[in-house]
Amino acid sequence: MSTYNFKKEVKVYVVSGGNQYQIDVSDISFSQTFKETSYPVKTLHTLSNVFEGSVINSANNADFEFSMPALVEADYTIIESLLLQAESFDLFIKTEADVFKLETAVITNGSFVIERSRPLSISISGEASKLTRGATLTGTAQSRSATSSFTIPTIDITLNSSSLSNIFRVGIELQNDISWTPYKTVNGALSSTNASTSMYPSSFSLDKKILSGSITQYLLSDNTSSTQDWDTDATLSIKAGNGASGSNFRGFSFGPATCSFTNRINAGEVFLQGYDWRMTENPTSLATILKYETD
Repeated sequence: MSTYNFKKEVKVYVVSGGNQYQIDVSDISFSQTFKETSYPVKTLHTLSNVFEGSVINSANNADFEFSMPALVEADYTIIESLLLQAESFDLFIKTEADVFKLETAVITNGSFVIERSRPLSISISGEASKLTRGATLTGTAQSRSATSSFTIPTIDITLNSSSLSNIFRVGIELQNDISWTPYKTVNGALSSTNASTSMYPSSFSLDKKILSGSITQYLLSDNTSSTQDWDTDATLSIKAGNGASGSNFRGFSFGPATCSFTNRINAGEVFLQGYDWRMTENPTSLATILKYETD
């Protein structure tokens, strides 16, 4: 009897530096497409050939997305490292029926999701060189913590030395803007006869990084923060976690760092104001500015 692949049964593994890390995800998607080029086949002798021919000998980069909880334990810090450093890794998706492999994967976008009264989470999206079905899981399995603890965050935000209160939602997003090295060759096109011999991207370069986010705040009568404002040299600090300070803090922290921001009013059923910000300084180490702090 045939076995179906169900998303709810998926197990996800990241393999980096020969080590295998299992990541619990709440959702995942992945795919890869091939490039098709058409060419005319109509000639003076075959004027009725109005349907063009097709050439398929190369693949686009694969895409993937998944969401994961930001645990108090350090089981998932490998994701933070791969995101901040834009390093390549292999991603395996295992079901009861199959094992899928995404080779030379890189995280192009990481969103730190912060909502009041909801556990912290991280949404990841990225690209890879090749998607294979029927792969063999590799790497040395790393041990997991005995418990998995979620964090309901307390949010602390300071903008230009002023504390922002009545926060509704916060977003922090790091983008790695990459370019895949050109990989089409004449020899590769001539030797391509099927999917396995097609030309796939194999390496990439990092062009730039963008670290930005948003802050949504209730607009109350005793709210003294500025509205309809902007600044290109603001100091921003964000902490979202268990509320403890110093070495006991567990959660997301950003800054203090120099940012630009714009501020606007949102006149909904409850009036809000939103800050859209972007980091403008270039730290020696991004890991000192953006942190996922764990046990």
